[in-house]
Amino acid sequence: MRTETTTGRQARELLDLATDPDISAVQREEEMHAERAEIDQIIAEVDRELAAEARTEAWRLSREFTDQRRARRASRRAGREVLRALPTRLDVAEAAELGGEAA
Repeated sequence: MRTETTTGRQARELLDLATDPDISAVQREEEMHAERAEIDQIIAEVDRELAAEARTEAWRLSREFTDQRRARRASRRAGREVLRALPTRLDVAEAAELGGEAA
């Protein structure tokens, strides 16, 4: 196997290319653009996720107040609470009437 030898002049040219300020500036600028594009992509992804969560939450809120089943259940619960409280209220009312009649 034969390897190619690099002459001093070729080595100097390669070293000059590697240390050229214009070339390194372009490389840094390309790296910065790539990094900025990646950051923009991450921000866009987060924005999409937040928008999806907001849509889901808005849908849940709209369904919470318009769902007929929930409204009917809430109405029945309120009616049961009133019925449960009636004996207590009647007992208090009867005691007040009895106390008023005896006096």
